[in-house]
Amino acid sequence: MSNQKIQIQGTALKLSDLNDSLVVVSVSATEIGRSSPSKGSSKGKELGFAALDHALQGRLRKFLVENSFSAKPGTTLLFPWHTGSTCRGVLVVGAPKETGADFDSVGSYRNLGSHIFKAARSLRATSVAILARHLNFASDDNLRALIEGTILSGYSFTRFRAASASSLAAKQVPQIKRIQISSSKRISTQTIDEGHITAWATLMARDLINTPPNECAPRFILAAARKVAQRGKLAITVFDRNRLTKMKANLLLAVAKGSDEPPYLVKLVYHPRVRRPRSVISLVGKGVTFDSGGLSIKTAGGMETMKIDMSGAAAVLATMQAIAELQPAVEVRAYMPLTENMINGHATRPGDVVTGMAGKSVEILNTDAEGRLILADALALAVSDGCDEIVDLATLTGACVVALGEEYAGIFASDSALQKRLTDAAALAGERLWPMPLAPEYEALIKSKVADIKNTGGRSGGAITAALFLKEFVGKTPWAHLDIAGPSWAESEKSCISPGGVGFGVRTLVRYVMGR
Repeated sequence: MSNQKIQIQGTALKLSDLNDSLVVVSVSATEIGRSSPSKGSSKGKELGFAALDHALQGRLRKFLVENSFSAKPGTTLLFPWHTGSTCRGVLVVGAPKETGADFDSVGSYRNLGSHIFKAARSLRATSVAILARHLNFASDDNLRALIEGTILSGYSFTRFRAASASSLAAKQVPQIKRIQISSSKRISTQTIDEGHITAWATLMARDLINTPPNECAPRFILAAARKVAQRGKLAITVFDRNRLTKMKANLLLAVAKGSDEPPYLVKLVYHPRVRRPRSVISLVGKGVTFDSGGLSIKTAGGMETMKIDMSGAAAVLATMQAIAELQPAVEVRAYMPLTENMINGHATRPGDVVTGMAGKSVEILNTDAEGRLILADALALAVSDGCDEIVDLATLTGACVVALGEEYAGIFASDSALQKRLTDAAALAGERLWPMPLAPEYEALIKSKVADIKNTGGRSGGAITAALFLKEFVGKTPWAHLDIAGPSWAESEKSCISPGGVGFGVRTLVRYVMGR
């Protein structure tokens, strides 16, 4: 799927405009139940189900009845092309319930985009006409979600398949090039651009996450960051091992000791064109490109998907790519600590004590609790640089997956207003966040007898104690931690998510930044 922009326009559609297109029409159960098509419905009225059924000589309604189509919100049924049709096929959609700008209402349009892509692919249609009666595209949220769903559903990672460069390329299904929406109201070009940019940024994150760890080492993400910085005219600073040593980023270096791959801490900065940015936002993403667990080694099964342990860094980098294009009036800084967590004769041992950039000493009792260590130094740098808010993303704990499953990320926040902004942005972006407590009662669990703190608080409340560990390094700066361990990877296809890396957090972060 090439990085192309779909032409989207709102227009008054006529039956003659539907030729050779996939037609999308919403319908209610009442409309299906009418005994015959209205012969005059195509004249002087908004083009909809009745007019389309009349043009198809009643076959569309008959098809729906024969297939017991209920027209419940979110249900779809594809009426394929046949002799006498003027279009490639008709995707019939149950009229959605408008419940406002929430996860389910906006999400129904993202799901609609997914259905549209899949129907167009099966019919080899490059043009789509949406008869928008019952559909609300005056809402920017709905329009953006439709675009995201359409683009995201076309993703697949086939780079390492032998057939991908030859036979599959010859059989490649044409991509959607145009979507026409029957609408008398203006369709926002800015919203269209935002939908495209955010979706393609998400796919960039998916590519990084799905790239196998023998290629996607820290230097691979560094190279990707340099490209993003060059294209987006972002300032970039690369802290290599020598600079990390001088700045006493010893927690990051402690994790990297077991690997032959050099570690980096990459900083990207987007400077807005305005003289005084409305705020300064720092984004921090965990970038462990492969996690063996270190000397506290994982099981073989536990390592199988550990290439995803850099999902936080991938999401932050992809967000910066989108922000560079969208040009918000806020300054955004990204911090990505990058390393492997491997085993050799130099690897950090359980029981080692290391003092990081913030000056706090840490007793490392579990080398598989490495993410919080590299984030600690990155957070300390963000605080030292000064900012108004910090948000970090990390595939941090299996405990969060146990607590919330694979659909929700946990959000831990020191500031309730920041938590609400992120949670609201996530709902519109189609990504679920669930508030978790920064329980002061559990702070004693990470106190060490030989150092300031230790990097594990035991099994009970593991996601909470991990967040409390990070909280030690943000001071008074408003901060939120997103534990994305659950939704960062998909074992099976669902809506616009294909199996593999999800790119979770990109859409949320973009919406959050654009709303500041």
